[in-house]
Amino acid sequence: MCLANRKPSRKSRIFLALGNLCMFTGLIMSRIGNNSNQHQTNWTHFATGYLLGLAITFLFAAMYKARRNSNNT
Repeated sequence: MCLANRKPSRKSRIFLALGNLCMFTGLIMSRIGNNSNQHQTNWTHFATGYLLGLAITFLFAAMYKARRNSNNT
């Protein structure tokens, strides 16, 4: 498949970077946080889920902004 090389807007690049950072942090926390302490495990599960939810939101926002920007040009 051949895709046009478009330069995304500044906002979509920021959302993409934040989404990737949140996804990376959430996935790393879930892999590192294998502690036997139940309180620590509950906290890391909450933080992992929150970060992955933020990642999904930011990545969809980046996709929406980039798509909306490409229709205007």
